[in-house]
Amino acid sequence: MNAKRPKWFKSFLVKYRRSVIFALVLGLAASGCAALLMFTSGYLISATAIPGISLFTIMVPVACVQLFGFGRPAARYLERLISHDWVLKITSDLRRMLYWGIERRAGDPERRRAAGEYLGLLSDDVAHLQNLYLRVVFPTAVAILLAVGASIVFGVFSIPFALLMVLVFALVVAVLPNVALLATRVQTAYAKSLRAQEYTSLTDDVLGAADWVLANRGADAVGAHMKASITLREIELKLRTRQRVLSLVGTIVLGLAVCAVVVWSSGRFGSTGMDMSAGFIAAFVLGFFPLIEAFSVLPAAVSQAPVHEESILRLDEYVSDKPQTSPAPEILESGHCGQGALVFDHVSYTYPGASKPALNGLTLTVDAGSSIALLGRSGSGKSTFAEIALGALAPTSGTVDVGGTIGFLGQTPYLFNRSLRENLTLGVLDASDDKLVQTLENVGLGEKFESLENGLDTIVGETGVGFSGGEAHRIALARALAADTAIVLVDEPFAALDPITETQLLDTLFTTCEGRTLVVITHHLAQIERFDRVVFIEDGRLDLDGSPAELMEASDRFRKLVEFDR
Repeated sequence: MNAKRPKWFKSFLVKYRRSVIFALVLGLAASGCAALLMFTSGYLISATAIPGISLFTIMVPVACVQLFGFGRPAARYLERLISHDWVLKITSDLRRMLYWGIERRAGDPERRRAAGEYLGLLSDDVAHLQNLYLRVVFPTAVAILLAVGASIVFGVFSIPFALLMVLVFALVVAVLPNVALLATRVQTAYAKSLRAQEYTSLTDDVLGAADWVLANRGADAVGAHMKASITLREIELKLRTRQRVLSLVGTIVLGLAVCAVVVWSSGRFGSTGMDMSAGFIAAFVLGFFPLIEAFSVLPAAVSQAPVHEESILRLDEYVSDKPQTSPAPEILESGHCGQGALVFDHVSYTYPGASKPALNGLTLTVDAGSSIALLGRSGSGKSTFAEIALGALAPTSGTVDVGGTIGFLGQTPYLFNRSLRENLTLGVLDASDDKLVQTLENVGLGEKFESLENGLDTIVGETGVGFSGGEAHRIALARALAADTAIVLVDEPFAALDPITETQLLDTLFTTCEGRTLVVITHHLAQIERFDRVVFIEDGRLDLDGSPAELMEASDRFRKLVEFDR
């Protein structure tokens, strides 16, 4: 992997270094116990075959067999317990950092990503980081330590044979895994790329499943994903085949090493005849077999390094997300303009890659407690105004002063797959049930609430399943009102509603927001006379501004728009 790993990657190892060291020691102990168990078992088997052997002579080997037989599963259990514990802590910390990074990106159009990519980050990429520690770093570290330990043991009896084993261990621990890495790097990265694309496209198609079905092309969408899945499986099959071939080569090399151990131990301990030293022949041979298990997994493990590396780089984009170094625009603290007021002073904003600004020096003051209808054609800058007011976007120039918290009601309000209470208390955690019920009654949902068998504990359902479009809008409005926000900002709330529901919701808005500042972004002029003020935005600038009565008298354009809308 790349030597320049992200700082957060290394920081996890430092933060949990005690657990890492302890887990490595236990992993080495488990493998060492397995080798010593086979070693003492081989010695014991050979010793019991010698005529006239006494029970006292084999008591120590028998005790060692019992000790190592118990020590291996105990050490393995503790190693798995500790290693998985700290890896799960790491992934928990990482997901928390990812959520924070994604939240910071949510309002930036240039850095915003598809939902499928976020799902891939939170599931697939985090899982790769987890597997990197458990299936690459740990096995490789334990294998290297075992190779060093085995070489030292062989060196005690024969330096030349120890050097031969060093060559064998270097081949199976370093050479073959790197050959596997080179042989599978391209296809592994390609499979990772296909899997990431499939996350994005599948999520997109699931969210738009209704449109696929209505267009009678559901089978086409499923077929495309099946084709992509088959392609991915074929690539993964080729990768597994190459990994198995290299693992087989490694096993053959280790098998030849076993033969070398047989020849060496026979020459070293077999020339003395039928005495206790002859037991070391079987001891060394059997003791070598557990090393094969530790070394044979390395080619397949290391060949996955490109996937893990790509995941780390993708995660680093979010985890190491830093604020831009350019001077921040001036955004005044809430309250400078008075509670409930909203002031835009020569505010401009240009989307990345756009040829002209969405807002171009907009100056607008919304008085506290007033109701304003903000109108304009599509692309005139209305939604940009809302995002800047909410703090989702920072203006490239100018100042914004928000006098209090803003409650927001969008065109398609999102209802979480949780209880009605949790949906209402999104912006306020200490609201009493009585207050929530009263808020529901204020927005016209009293009768609907009485029909709910579980009351506030009713599961709303993802995207508001079980509630009509108008009811979903009212729940979202109740959510904003329950937080006692000074300003209520409504962005195109009537686009998907029928005229009757639109009129009812508008009545609810005026009733429940009395005394609050109400800003309604819309392209409808129905009941426009009920607003204190009407503002038109054109090409990011203020075009018309006045009360409905004033504009009806002074502006031919406004009169024609009202007549046309009616």
